[in-house]
Amino acid sequence: MSAGSKKILFSLPEELLVEIDAAAAAEHRSRSELIREAIRRYIADLPGKKRPIDDPKVRAAVKSMDEIAGKIHGEWDAVREVRDMRDSRYGARRSKRK
Repeated sequence: MSAGSKKILFSLPEELLVEIDAAAAAEHRSRSELIREAIRRYIADLPGKKRPIDDPKVRAAVKSMDEIAGKIHGEWDAVREVRDMRDSRYGARRSKRK
């Protein structure tokens, strides 16, 4: 156990512990490693932790919108659009700064 780690005690149903041990053995991990990973994933999936673009459905929708925009407007470049909007708002000099 690393210096920054703390031991905790909690209860699990016997059936769940059997499943955890089987999964840990199949992945050649310790029970603790498996539970830590499960908790990390759970926390990462909490609302507000993910960006909308990380959702495969959102990615598919954006891709479809890009394809539609390409058919309507010809070759469409989102970066060019953002730059054009920024240039129209702040002027071309500002958009060339890094």
